[in-house]
Amino acid sequence: MNKNTKNLPIRIIILIVLCLLAGIGCAKNYTPPVVVFMPERIIDEFSNMQEHEIVSRAWIRRGFALSNCRSIDIKPLTDSSQNPQPAVVKSIQQGLHDILKDHINKNGELDVIVWANVIDVKIKPGRIKSWFAGFDAMPYIELEIVITDSTTGLPMVKVIHFRRDKKSLKTAVTNILGDLSKFFSTAL
Repeated sequence: MNKNTKNLPIRIIILIVLCLLAGIGCAKNYTPPVVVFMPERIIDEFSNMQEHEIVSRAWIRRGFALSNCRSIDIKPLTDSSQNPQPAVVKSIQQGLHDILKDHINKNGELDVIVWANVIDVKIKPGRIKSWFAGFDAMPYIELEIVITDSTTGLPMVKVIHFRRDKKSLKTAVTNILGDLSKFFSTAL
C-alpha cells in the first residue's frame, strides 16, 4: 500500500470532524428574530374606510350627524405609540373636548362615546441629525378616533388621520386638531 493512501481514512475523519466543528460554531451565533413594534389599535376593520378630503381615512354611518347627539362622552385618550408623549396626549384630549362640546344638541336622540388613540408620534430629530434628515425624520403624529353609540356599541364614525410638519411636533398637533375641527364641522 502506498504511503499516501494509508493516511486517507485519517484525513477523511479529520475533515469530517472539522466540518462538524465549523457547523457547531456557526450554529452558536444565533440571531434572535427582529421584533417589529405594532401599536394597539381601536379600529379593527379598515376595509370600509375611504380616503377623505380633510382627514386621511374616514367612515361615517349613513344618516349619522353630530347634531343628533344629546350627549358626547369623551373617554381618556390612549397612547399606543412606541415613545409615549404625555404633553401631546393632554393637548389632543383638550382639543377634542373643545371641538366636540359645541356639537351637543339637548334635543338630540343619540348618546355617543368618543374613543381616541395616538398610534404613533415622532419628535423632531436633534440638531445634527436634522441636517441630514430626510422626509421620514420630520416630526409627525398619527391618531385614530371612533365614535360609538353608547347604548348599542355600534360604531358611528371611524377616523384615521396623520399629520407631519417640518418644524415641530407642536405644530403638527395644532394642524391635526385644526383638521379634526374642520372635519367634525363640515363632514358630520
